[in-house]
Amino acid sequence: MGSDRLIYFRTDGNSKIASGHLVRCLSIASACQKLGMEARFLVSDADSAALLTDALSAPFPVLRLTTAAYDDPERELAELLPLLNRGAEARPLLFLDSYFVTEKYLTALRQAVKTAYLDDLQLFDYPVDLLINYDVIPTSAMPAYQTAYQRAKKTLLGSAYTPLRSQFLNREMPLRQKASHVLVTTGASDPHHFCLSFLNRLQRESARSREPFQSMTFHVVAGSLNRDTAQLFALAQTLPGLQIHQNVADMAALMESCDLAVSASGTTLYELCALGVPTISYTMADNQLISARAFAEAGAIDYAGDIRTSMEESLTHIFRFLTQMSQPDDHTATSFAASFRKRKSAHESMRRLIDGNGSARIAAALLSL
Repeated sequence: MGSDRLIYFRTDGNSKIASGHLVRCLSIASACQKLGMEARFLVSDADSAALLTDALSAPFPVLRLTTAAYDDPERELAELLPLLNRGAEARPLLFLDSYFVTEKYLTALRQAVKTAYLDDLQLFDYPVDLLINYDVIPTSAMPAYQTAYQRAKKTLLGSAYTPLRSQFLNREMPLRQKASHVLVTTGASDPHHFCLSFLNRLQRESARSREPFQSMTFHVVAGSLNRDTAQLFALAQTLPGLQIHQNVADMAALMESCDLAVSASGTTLYELCALGVPTISYTMADNQLISARAFAEAGAIDYAGDIRTSMEESLTHIFRFLTQMSQPDDHTATSFAASFRKRKSAHESMRRLIDGNGSARIAAALLSL
């Protein structure tokens, strides 16, 4: 084992599964590179390749597997196994991040290479060499997690292993006395049109002269796979406090400029925690439910609900949160002080949860395999 060890990252991101898998793998790949390892990406479709090379500006080689399908990994084994055992590059490391892996797939790969798997769902007992799950895990729940992963040779469990991008390291949102900027994000895609629903609700609230919304600036991030971009820009012409952002190179800087955030559950919540931006989350996919509820139970991030089944109810929770965190009762100094204390408490809880060194810890464990 040398410091020039090769590691393949097998993952995908597209309009159906969003970009979170790609983002966290890029963070880990960068940490591996700092340890002298050579990283390469393997993907199954053109969307995944484009997200990596264009939207995410990945500084690593990207190879598209011709036989692969993101939701049927066993199809690619005949192509993938020879690649992993090719010549001088025989027996590299393989890092997997997909919700569609099967026991047959992992068993076949493990016989050829050292494998690591990043898990969110605990669908079965994964036969891998290294298992990572960075869920926010209460102390009382840790034994159950450990029991769930008996077949992994080594496990890395808990939020200490959150793989954040380098731009989120050693940064912290400044706490301002008045909350006047709000971040709204869905990730790369917005299949349930949350941003449009949010802004339509904002229009109604503003039309009723509801403070604090008339005096706030809302920063809506339209991801690369968002199909409502034209409508969002049209709405920005009628809402003076609305800014639409695309292709954000430094998301950490944008988050730092905001006092509050509304976000889909997933990788973004961990990034917001690292900066300490008081946040309320919502879910729009099954794999987001556990994470959203865990953040809420930890007292770090409020949960508004699942927009697939309760869009209006979730929006009611979100706007109540924004009101309480910015101006809970009236315009008095006492009222502003109360909202500031709530934001400060949320800020401190979030910062305690995530320290930003997860990718480095994972990279060190990979190098030791």
